[in-house]
Amino acid sequence: MAYTIDLGGRVALVTGGTSGIGLATAAKLASAGARVVICGRNPERGRAALAEIGRDDLVSYARADVSDDEQVAALVGAVVQEHGRLDIAVNNAGNVETLDPSATSSVDVSPAYFDATIHTLMTSAWLCMRHEIPAMLAGGAGGAAIVNVSSMDAALLAAGTGSYSAAKLGLEALTVSTAKEFAARGVRINAIRPGAILTPMLERNLRGESPEERAGRVAAYEALISMRRLGAPAEVASVITWLCSDEASYVTGQVLNVDGAISL
Repeated sequence: MAYTIDLGGRVALVTGGTSGIGLATAAKLASAGARVVICGRNPERGRAALAEIGRDDLVSYARADVSDDEQVAALVGAVVQEHGRLDIAVNNAGNVETLDPSATSSVDVSPAYFDATIHTLMTSAWLCMRHEIPAMLAGGAGGAAIVNVSSMDAALLAAGTGSYSAAKLGLEALTVSTAKEFAARGVRINAIRPGAILTPMLERNLRGESPEERAGRVAAYEALISMRRLGAPAEVASVITWLCSDEASYVTGQVLNVDGAISL
């Protein structure tokens, strides 16, 4: 028989699911048979994501700001009410709006921007787990899985990335410690560190005044990557889907690099 990942009968929630890695993950989970709820703040982008995936029988959209505890509670409650259970959660929400555009070092970041970055990238995932895990335990079937999306910045800790790197490194600490707390109760929790993945966020960084300028920026990234190319969101989504499946049933509390060896 061909090797396939079967998520039939599973219910998945993907935050930040309307673009980039989140959208690719929602599509991959649905292709494996899971019923997927995409969460995002923008209904228009939600509708566009659903149209791109095209699996009306398996994929739906829910609007929520996952940095708000009450909205997270309502989101998870709505998923369970609609589908009767929650088996998989991919906590991927994040944006660059919280990064201080005027800062040139960590000490230049304003307290408001620093707090917003930590809250959006780390606290929001904690809020999600705070409601997702009880819902998973209430399902009683075991085999639940959570994947938190970190970043290679948490490992590289490059100059100029202080608040972002701190938030992602904190997210990894939460992932590992929470995984230990619930491992014996049937909930696996892991994190991934995507490297230079060609998402809309990275595309904004690559954009230049001309095609030649963009090509130069791409080449600079690729020179740092052992595989000498940028990654695709679908490649990250495949790793997340595996982590959410029974094929990874003995994997928990891990942080996996998905980076083409930019970290080596």
